[in-house]
Amino acid sequence: MLEVACGRRPIQQKRSPKGVILVDWVFEKLKEGAILETSDPRLGRDYLEEEIELVLKLGLLCSVSNAATRPTMRQVMQYLDGDLPLPEISHGSASFGIEASCEESEFAMSFPASVTKSSDHSMSCTASIFNSSQ
Repeated sequence: MLEVACGRRPIQQKRSPKGVILVDWVFEKLKEGAILETSDPRLGRDYLEEEIELVLKLGLLCSVSNAATRPTMRQVMQYLDGDLPLPEISHGSASFGIEASCEESEFAMSFPASVTKSSDHSMSCTASIFNSSQ
């Protein structure tokens, strides 16, 4: 999702042998309050800001290193269709791309009851960068 919304590869070489990791860049821009700056410049301004923000945040949610905290495809569709509110993202540091155990993480995800009831996806692990906006 992030590659499409940003128009970038997952890792780009940029004056550094390590390169720039797309997920980290989007998350940093989110913390700065400038997540829309990560949208593909080829889109111009031909999009609804709320929609691209949703896709970018959902892309981050789908990129969390702990698979147990990622949404199911059913949940992704519910977020995209507006049937479920997307959890807010905490602005602490995140665990993307590296495995972190539930005990090591500082983050928690809290979903509305309808998500956990309508999904067979286990959300018992609290290793995530998202928390409820309520």
